[in-house]
Amino acid sequence: MVSHFLIFLIVQCPRQPGGTECGYYVMKFMKEIAYEGVEILDNDNVGKGVEEYSAADMDGIREDWSTYAVNSIFKL
Repeated sequence: MVSHFLIFLIVQCPRQPGGTECGYYVMKFMKEIAYEGVEILDNDNVGKGVEEYSAADMDGIREDWSTYAVNSIFKL
C-alpha cells in the first residue's frame, strides 16, 4: 500500500472585514487564481499584499457577477 501525504500551504490573503462579504471574497480569490495561475499561492501575491479588498474591488466583482448572471439568464 502506498501512502500519500498532503502538503498544506499557508496562504496570506485579504480577509473580509464583516460577515456578509464572504462570497465576494471567494469569487475575487478564485478570479485571481484563474488569471494569475496557481503560482500566485506560492509567492504571497494573493490580493497584491493588501489586508482587505477595496470597495472598488468589491464593486468590480459585483459588476462581473451581475453581468454574468444577466447574460446567462437572457442568453445575451
